Amino acid sequence: VYERCGLFDEELRIAADYEFMLRLMEKERLNSLYLPGVKVKMRTGGASNRSLKNIWRANQESYLAFKKNGLKAPVWLPLLKPVLKIRQLLT
Repeated sequence: VYERCGLFDEELRIAADYEFMLRLMEKERLNSLYLPGVKVKMRTGGASNRSLKNIWRANQESYLAFKKNGLKAPVWLPLLKPVLKIRQLLT
């Protein structure tokens, strides 16, 4: 997959994983497979919702991820994504 589609875009400091998955699933149209059961358990948090500034930056980088891949960002992206991140910040 890395040889075909490339590595993480290190220009994106917060949303590199988001851009990578967007590129694989939407641009390259790679198939995914559902694997039942818990494979990874992660705590809420991380760089993208550590502060309001990071939430804002993550939102900008998410929008940029669409642009870098020649995709049109959904209309709801600038509104809904930050609201979900703020909710995580409060929990």
